[in-house]
Amino acid sequence: MKECEKARKMLCRYLDSETNVADTAFIQEHLKTCSLCEKELAELSQVKVLIEKKERKALPENYLLNRVRGEIASRHYRREKLPWVVGLGIISRRLIPVPVTVIIVAMVFLLLGSGKPASSYSLEEHLLSGEQTTTETALGLILGVQN
Repeated sequence: MKECEKARKMLCRYLDSETNVADTAFIQEHLKTCSLCEKELAELSQVKVLIEKKERKALPENYLLNRVRGEIASRHYRREKLPWVVGLGIISRRLIPVPVTVIIVAMVFLLLGSGKPASSYSLEEHLLSGEQTTTETALGLILGVQN
């Protein structure tokens, strides 16, 4: 069995006359006693003949270069024109006005809702002034409501 494995590993090289003298002698002796390896060598010989008979076609000049360029161009084009990106443009045109409107309305309420100007007088200044501080006064100063 080990001889068969060793011989099968070298059969292709033997068929192409690429083995050294010792390996060639080993394979020839093994083939005299092993019909399975002999059959495999015959099959490999048939495959080699078929391959040699096959007509070889010459590729056009710069075939590979043009093919690579075409592939790069198609991938680049696909990356630029992804369908979800196009769909995002349609969605964004519909959704962007919503948050912009909410922000504008919120700013209007903030500006118009605080009818009284914020106090520049802080709670610390009131406490340091020595005046009596009530809870209502403290809350008013913290919230910025002027009394």
